[in-house]
Amino acid sequence: MERWSSGQLQDIDPFEFEKLLAQLFRKMGYIVEETQLSHDRGIDLIIKIAHFGLSHTWIVQAKRYRESVGVKAIREYSSLRYRDRVDGVIIATTSNFTREAQEEAAEHNVKLIDGNLLAEMLNHYLPGENESSQNTKTPDETIKDRETSTILRRGEEILAKEPVKLGKEKLIMVITNKNLFFKKESNAILSRKENVELSIRSKDLVGVHVEKQYLFLIAGQKNLTVYPLSAKRKEKIVEVLENLRPEYVRTEHLIVSSRKSSSMTILTNKRVVQMDIESGTMNDVMLSRIVEIELEGGFLKKGRLLISESSNGINKHYLEVDDIIKWKKEIEQIVKVS
Repeated sequence: MERWSSGQLQDIDPFEFEKLLAQLFRKMGYIVEETQLSHDRGIDLIIKIAHFGLSHTWIVQAKRYRESVGVKAIREYSSLRYRDRVDGVIIATTSNFTREAQEEAAEHNVKLIDGNLLAEMLNHYLPGENESSQNTKTPDETIKDRETSTILRRGEEILAKEPVKLGKEKLIMVITNKNLFFKKESNAILSRKENVELSIRSKDLVGVHVEKQYLFLIAGQKNLTVYPLSAKRKEKIVEVLENLRPEYVRTEHLIVSSRKSSSMTILTNKRVVQMDIESGTMNDVMLSRIVEIELEGGFLKKGRLLISESSNGINKHYLEVDDIIKWKKEIEQIVKVS
């Protein structure tokens, strides 16, 4: 019977590592709640145990790392104990913890499980489980896995995983603190590049346009792209992306947006963009060039918002938006700031 080892644990896919921890704690007698939804910095598991009226609840954070876990991670997760009113926080890693991290954990009732201790726990409660999972692959598949590098980078954490439709294609949306990945819906391991159909860096995310049935990701740098998504748990995706807002709000970010059929009008802190979602064609006006903002139309005429830019003369642009008064105020405010 092959025994678990810390080195072996480091080769496990991040999703599978969380599943393994859930299986371990269930075997230890805990009630386990698995969650992919991040609140502040992410909660992977919530474990509870109750006997004769005495109960304990812990938050578990999974760190499938190769490098040591430092004091910063301890400080980030220790606050979850007070915010969520639980008895404590457990951080389980495939690697180890620095001395400073261990000292910080002792002060805040954060329990640490390093790779060696975790391997011992698995060998006690789940002996032989690693053999069954390993033997499902052929030697050729194992070699291929070793040759394929992971998409997750140092310090990158998975915050959520949700099935979505991107346009008409069914995909799995994986949100990390650094990227948004879209992969084919399959049982393949996430950390294989060939499975990823699309990736968006979180710092390139401009914002999210939310409607009743759909949400549209707006991303890019010089040229923006709009990605139409539909999902059963749309609100959860929006919440996780909102938590990512500090990552991209320092650069270009969304102020307000409006959609009519395939046409979308976008106001960011840098420009006004009119885009056709289907064709991808866009026209943008930098806020620094706007010299006038007017309302056109009356009681019997549909109102339009007119902006004039100074660029080799005066160019006029009509914006068809859902609330022209609101848009006028937003543009006036941001133009003053810029």
